[in-house]
Amino acid sequence: MTSSTDTGVTVAQLHGMTRGFMNTSLLRTGVELGVFDALADGPRSAEELTGRLGTHPRGTRVLLNALAAIGLLRVEGERYLLPPGGAELLVSTGSGYFGNAVRLGATDWEWDAHKRLADTVRKGGPVLEHNAEDSEFSYFTLWAEHSKDSSFNIDGADALAASLAPWVAERSTVDVLDIGCGSGYYGFALAKREPRAQLVELDRSEGVVELARKHAEELGLADRATFLAADAFADPLGGPYDLVLIANTLHHFSAEQCTQLLGRVSEVLKPGGRVAVFGHVYVDDVAPADNPVQHIFSLIMLTMTEGGEAHSLRSYREMLAATGFGEPQLEPLTKTRYKFFVADKL
Repeated sequence: MTSSTDTGVTVAQLHGMTRGFMNTSLLRTGVELGVFDALADGPRSAEELTGRLGTHPRGTRVLLNALAAIGLLRVEGERYLLPPGGAELLVSTGSGYFGNAVRLGATDWEWDAHKRLADTVRKGGPVLEHNAEDSEFSYFTLWAEHSKDSSFNIDGADALAASLAPWVAERSTVDVLDIGCGSGYYGFALAKREPRAQLVELDRSEGVVELARKHAEELGLADRATFLAADAFADPLGGPYDLVLIANTLHHFSAEQCTQLLGRVSEVLKPGGRVAVFGHVYVDDVAPADNPVQHIFSLIMLTMTEGGEAHSLRSYREMLAATGFGEPQLEPLTKTRYKFFVADKL
């Protein structure tokens, strides 16, 4: 019989929860060493993989068996091979490659921060010296570098662009401000779909802006974009714009700060302009257990920011109403953990 507490949580479930750290560590290590890429062209023995990876025979053997134990590899005799779906998700050339998401979701900074999570809860904010309050925070550079090739980011950006396309098609101009642009993918996804789109890619980090510029050059979009290293809360935003994109940004700030930023956005939008917000949004009447990602993400924001968290749709309604916008139209993204909404300037 499996013992359980009065709440119904079983010991087996608790054991399962404690494996999460090790499983993530194994996946990250497999990606970093190139284990999955080394198996892209067929099964190989531990000895063959040792030679390909330049790793120690004992270390290779133990890692391969551990990866097989959690289902990330299969074993046939003495040879290891990718599991079903592995070529798409685990190999760097796969259409749904998840390796860059692993690099973003298991950074050294996050692991260091979670070592001191109890201290963070006591303080109510970040305890590490470097965090999201720094304009050149290393995590943001990693995000800009790796998110452009991450499947969940690409799917989300493409879905947002597809949703906006009918509205954009009716505009006489398509001037777009992308706040907190990161890799620039959200603006670029729209620009690839709409040839009239002219972009201003804004981020407070000069390093991130340069990565966005490089990404635009790779996509052949550099001539349709202006790149601006600026503080969206304090510096001039230019404009006026037909559309303002705010992707993966507002959850870094408190509701009061978000309201301030949305107020600035409203001021630089043309009549009938639109704001599109992409990121972690949750519906208020859904229990945390039925919508866990956003609440767990808020814990990451607790370690990283002074006031950020995943905001509820009700909270966004209040922010938008206070800054001259209409009712938000929420659209879930079935392929990703994110949601997005749009709201029109009244």
